Amino acid sequence: MTLTRPSLKSAGFAVIATVLTALPLSADAERVVYREIFPVAEGEATKLTEAGWQAWVYSADDARVHRGAANYVALMRGQPSQPTDALPVNADVAADASIETGMMVNWNGGDFWPNPTLYLTEEFELGEADELTRVSWFQNNQSEQGGFRVALRVGTTWVISDQNFIGYGQRSLDLADAAWRQLDPADLGIDADAALSELPDGPITAFGMFGVHSGYAELDTFTLHARPEVEP
Repeated sequence: MTLTRPSLKSAGFAVIATVLTALPLSADAERVVYREIFPVAEGEATKLTEAGWQAWVYSADDARVHRGAANYVALMRGQPSQPTDALPVNADVAADASIETGMMVNWNGGDFWPNPTLYLTEEFELGEADELTRVSWFQNNQSEQGGFRVALRVGTTWVISDQNFIGYGQRSLDLADAAWRQLDPADLGIDADAALSELPDGPITAFGMFGVHSGYAELDTFTLHARPEVEP
């Protein structure tokens, strides 16, 4: 999806347009292009793949990344969704429309935790990275050694937010102020030396969250916000 702006012939209008486009977008001007609520029927537990997501986990025991969710059970739990009035957007699972009780939950790990873990989905692609304005989600992660970082694959390059989010409640990452670090998909290692002040150019082909959880963690209502479409 390519954003185009109307042509303004007058130099005066051009100056006004430059000033207006430089202003930050308000939340009302954004559009939600993706939201996952991790649908699970109340009282049940199921694999993350039921919501079109995967867990990539690095195992120190065999020095490799286990991709997918074949070995990971009960990564979604039928708990009350946060916030409760959210609805799925551009998510591929039909049950999303009727089941709003779920969360993605890591109950003190699994076979490989607390090693680095990348939770991701490829079920929606956003045209260009610079269309994205904000990522928001609900979380509960009380460990100072853990936390959540926003993860994006731009083209073929994985990056994660330099900021690590810890605690309980609604969280949001404004891309205008965000810094990033490259993530190596071969070992889920973070580039500790070089921070990126902006995203690379290209389409966002996958997205999710990254963490090194040392215990209890929840994630819900993962949402991508983008610039409004501009008619040609």
